[in-house]
Amino acid sequence: MTQQMSRTLSRTTLASLAALALPLLSTASAEAQCDPGAVFCAEIEVNGSVEVAPPPPPSHVVVQPAPPPPQGQIVVVQPAPPPPQVQVAPPRQTTIIVEQHPQRLRLQRPRQRVRRFSLNARIGSMIGERLRMGGLEGSIRFRPARIFGVEFAVGAYGGTDWNDMDRIEVPVSFNFMFWLPKASRFQVYFLAGAGMSYAHAEGMHRGYGEFMSRDMTYIGAQGGIGFEWRIHDRFALSLDARAFIRTRVDADDLPEFFNPDTGQTTDTSAGGIGTLGAHFYF
Repeated sequence: MTQQMSRTLSRTTLASLAALALPLLSTASAEAQCDPGAVFCAEIEVNGSVEVAPPPPPSHVVVQPAPPPPQGQIVVVQPAPPPPQVQVAPPRQTTIIVEQHPQRLRLQRPRQRVRRFSLNARIGSMIGERLRMGGLEGSIRFRPARIFGVEFAVGAYGGTDWNDMDRIEVPVSFNFMFWLPKASRFQVYFLAGAGMSYAHAEGMHRGYGEFMSRDMTYIGAQGGIGFEWRIHDRFALSLDARAFIRTRVDADDLPEFFNPDTGQTTDTSAGGIGTLGAHFYF
């Protein structure tokens, strides 16, 4: 389009210059026909016209207007920003050292019911100088703890006493018992307690040298050591040795013991008892 306009302007300029040059050329031609020395010079009028072609109309330039912007609000849609990136620090590596030990197998017995009471039966023998007596004893035991218990016992013994008299004796005792703290079927125990005893003796008294029939009552204390073998949860055996010391507390004023060689008398005696027992726990 620009080139076409340039060409049109050039043609118009040339035509204008030609129209201006024609009169000048005509005047110059007239002056050239008259002699300068001539008296008369006629002016020749040349009739005519010079048509100058009008410049061509400018080319029709079609300018297409840009489409108007759409009416209304322009919404620019932008994608959502990416979520913030959270940097997670890698976990620290912890080294765990496991020491492996050889597996130890331990045989554990099933837990049994704790039996705190027992009925006991013993056979025993009184030990002393010129003393030959044996008998039976029954008792009941309460064992609230594994190492501690109490026992109430009643016995009956018979035989020959220190004075060579026939004798029957019924001892009654109350004892505290202590087992060594060892969880085993075989346990050593100690006992200590007090008691009283009733005795009837008759026969020829060695010291006095005469026949007597006497009833005597004693009080005293005893202590001993033994062991118990728990064969079963309900049954055990025991063996112990006990030493005792006692004195008479009855109303008879005649001393029990009399030594004719020295004339000494006493109502205090001491001795020992050995027992073998069976115990039934429940």
